[in-house]
Amino acid sequence: MAEGERQDEGRRGDDPVYEAIGPGWNSGTQEMQDDAGWAPRPGGPSRVALAAAAGDLLASVRTLRFWLVAAAVPLATCLFAVALVGVAAPYEMQPEEARWLGYMLAAAMMPASSALLAIHWGLLGRRQLAARNPPAGLDPGPLAPFLAVAARGLVVAVTTLILLVLQAGLAGVSAGSTAGASAGVVVLEFAIFGAVGAGVSALLRRRLWASIVGWTVAGVLVLGNAVAVWALMPAVRADEPVAVAMNVVWGPGHTRVAYECSTELVGRAEVFHTERIVWLVAANPVVMFGMLASGGDAGEEALGWMPGALQEAADGTQVPCVNAEPRTRDAVRMPLEVIGLATQGVLAGGFLAGGQLAARRRSGSGG
Repeated sequence: MAEGERQDEGRRGDDPVYEAIGPGWNSGTQEMQDDAGWAPRPGGPSRVALAAAAGDLLASVRTLRFWLVAAAVPLATCLFAVALVGVAAPYEMQPEEARWLGYMLAAAMMPASSALLAIHWGLLGRRQLAARNPPAGLDPGPLAPFLAVAARGLVVAVTTLILLVLQAGLAGVSAGSTAGASAGVVVLEFAIFGAVGAGVSALLRRRLWASIVGWTVAGVLVLGNAVAVWALMPAVRADEPVAVAMNVVWGPGHTRVAYECSTELVGRAEVFHTERIVWLVAANPVVMFGMLASGGDAGEEALGWMPGALQEAADGTQVPCVNAEPRTRDAVRMPLEVIGLATQGVLAGGFLAGGQLAARRRSGSGG
């Protein structure tokens, strides 16, 4: 065939002209696919959410406001803890002890203050993402703001770790497991409370109602459950007959994992049946930190006692041998950290799922 000669020259107008079809016929560049008349395949909800969250993080870290907020919340927590120790500490407390107590209190309060910041960012995340990158096509629902808040939480956790390390140096203790546990729980709480805020914002389109519900949930988890347990303490108080504990087996955190009881009762004692109410506070961020903290920073005086004390409250074994009932190693226990994680996870997953369903329903009905 001569150069420049068309293949279909000499054909009659009614002769068919065949085109190649099959796998790979349209696997060229995006321009080739567009020229072929095929619309670009939209990404799935996860890809859209990841792209939106990555764009939000990149846009956020370039602003001075983000860094001021990310540093201000942990710094304010440290200063508040130091001020609280200075006001409430006994007069005879040594300065080094006060600095150590301020460091420990700041580490315990960091997850709670971070949770409040996370719920704030979660409630605002959907509107911020829409303002920066208006959605075209598939609406990712609350997944994109949730991932954006979780990513921001990593930055806040690093800031928290740096501040706690500096505070530990001023207190004269080695910054190790306590600071690391606090920063780790900060990451967890950002994911949990960010999911709650993003889910509520997608579920309730009215800003006022979303703020009321979101801040109510945050208030209950951060403070309300602790207040409820404190208020219910008189209701679980009782005078019970007790016996002498023998052959006590001690476990981690100086807790009694097993013991036997004498056959004779030795009198009556004041007993608080905390096992009936302490599960209410299991999802509190401070309690979550207490269950995950260890005593590696300052020997026996650090927070190594806290997980054991909280678990004993959950088991109701602060006073052993109540009614001369022994405890065995295989006795049923209520792992407080498992209950806390499960409660937070159910709340976060429920709000995320509800927000996602609401977003799909609105998208299906045309907005």
